[in-house]
This record gives sequence, structure tokens and C-alpha cells, in this order.
Amino acid sequence: MNQLNTTLASWQDILEPIRPELEMVEERFRADLISCVPEVTKIGEYLQISGGKRLRPSLLLLAAKTFGNSTQSAVALSSVVEMIHTATLVHDDVIDSADLRRGRPSTNLRWGNHTSVLAGDWLYMQAFKSALLERNFRVLDILIELTQRMVEGELMQFGMIGRANITESEHFDLVYRKTACLFEACTRLGAVISQQNSATEDQMAEYGRNIGMAFQIVDDLLDFTASESVLGKPVGGDLREGKVTLPLIYLLAQSSRDKYQKIASLVGQRTMPREEWNELLDLLDSNAIPSRIKEMACSYTASARQCLEGIPDSPYKRALLILPEFIIHREH
Repeated sequence: MNQLNTTLASWQDILEPIRPELEMVEERFRADLISCVPEVTKIGEYLQISGGKRLRPSLLLLAAKTFGNSTQSAVALSSVVEMIHTATLVHDDVIDSADLRRGRPSTNLRWGNHTSVLAGDWLYMQAFKSALLERNFRVLDILIELTQRMVEGELMQFGMIGRANITESEHFDLVYRKTACLFEACTRLGAVISQQNSATEDQMAEYGRNIGMAFQIVDDLLDFTASESVLGKPVGGDLREGKVTLPLIYLLAQSSRDKYQKIASLVGQRTMPREEWNELLDLLDSNAIPSRIKEMACSYTASARQCLEGIPDSPYKRALLILPEFIIHREH
């Protein structure tokens, strides 16, 4: 296997082998967002030009091309998974009363909750309408199971709001349902449309799951350590919404009774005065929580790389091997 300098690879470097296909995905995504209802098209255009890394379509394309698949099905399904991802973001912003998404006003801020919920619903239905054109029941099975898990994750999270006693196990289950299962579905779909056997399909799905777990673990940390201008949304948002994520789970486990009660109170009240926020950041640093989070994320990316053992070398496999470093070191 060719060795690459993973520490210097940018996101654009990783995407280079699939750049033509990503351009086709962007065109397909833009076309899929057009509706006979002008308001839906307007919202679709707004979401499409808001950008994003297109990480999930990239995973599907890289997985498919790793096995030599260059069909239009890979492009079509890449647009499908991006529509599903976008729908979840629209609904999440309504649930969380978010004002910013990717550095721009959220759809609910611009169009209101009612319209945004319906727009998110339309995106889900449009995704399945597009997927149905593939006439592949296996693909539909994967997408239906994926959507159910994501909705279950949202319901689970709603029941956890304001709770300080979230366990690591509960949080990882939530991370899988809300984030990692979509990554898993993307890489599984790449293997499915390439007509790989069930063992290889599972191997690629496990790669995606591990990448998704690492991605969200890093995201949990960035909510405390990133700058708002780079992150594209306010830092500390999870805490202000009453959500306890991995950094706080680890910190609470190491805290004295008084500190635990103080942090739990902040979680329950969903408030974060500047003085308390700075104190919380100091506690995270003094307890080496960021390094512990990075170690956990690295364990998942290492597992992801192991999933690619035995797969023939190609530019696409090498991109999948490099991608974990981007996940770990990203700033947004």
C-alpha cells in the first residue's frame, strides 16, 4: 500500500480523486431541490448555497469508486444522503431554536418554524422519491432503517435535555443514532451499489460508523474549544440547550460534589454566564479533558483504518485512509 503524509492532507486533497463526481452531485442536488412550489425552491436554493463539506456524499462516492463503481447511481444516491442530512439540520435547528447554521441565518430564523418543519419534511420525501428511482429494495431498506434510527436518536436526545447524569454508554448510543448511522449508511450504500458481498458491505459500513463516531466526538469538543467565526455557529450551544456531551460527561465524573452540583445546575437552567463559561473551560483544561476526547476519537479512526485492510489499493482507498486525520484535526 502506498504511504501518504496524512498530517498535511487538506479536505481538498482528499476530494481530488472524486472531484468530477462531486461536481455532478452538486448539480444533481441543486436539481433535486427544485419544486413546483416556489417557496420550497427558494428554501432549497438557500440551503444548497449555504455550502458544507459534502462529507457524506464524498464517503459514498469514495466507497463506490474503491470497488470500481462509476455509475450514475452513486451520484444520485450521494444527492439523496445529502438531502437527508440537510433535512435533519433543518429540523434540528427548529428543535434547538438555533439562529445560525454554517455562518448564515438558519432557515427557521428566516422562514419561521412552521415553514421550516414542512421544508424538512419535503426534503425527506424528495430524498426517498429520488432513491425510489433506483428500483433497488436493498437501498430502500438501508435508507428507511437509517431514517428511523435518526428520528429515534432525536427523541432520545429530547428525553435527555437538562439531565446531568448522562452516562458515556447513553451518549455513544445517541451519537450513533444521530450522526454515525448516516456515515455508516453512506459507506454501506457505496458497497451495495458496487455489488459487493455481505462481508465487504459490513466492512465498509463499519468504516463509516467509526468515522461518524469520531466526527461527532470531535464535534462535541469543538463546541467548547472552537471560535464562533470558524465553527459557523455559537460555541457552547449544546450546554445552553441543556445537552450534556462527552466533555461534560468526563468532567462531571471527575468533579467534586460542589463542582458537580454547580455544573448540573447550569445544565438544568440552560444558562451560561461568561464567568462560569471561562471557569468551565479552565476545568476542562486542568482535568486534561480535551486530550482524553482526542484519544477517544483517535481510537475510532484507528478502527476505521483497520476496516480497510484487505481491500485493494487505489486512489479512493488511500483517500479513505487519509480522511480520519482530517476528522481529528478539523476546526469546524
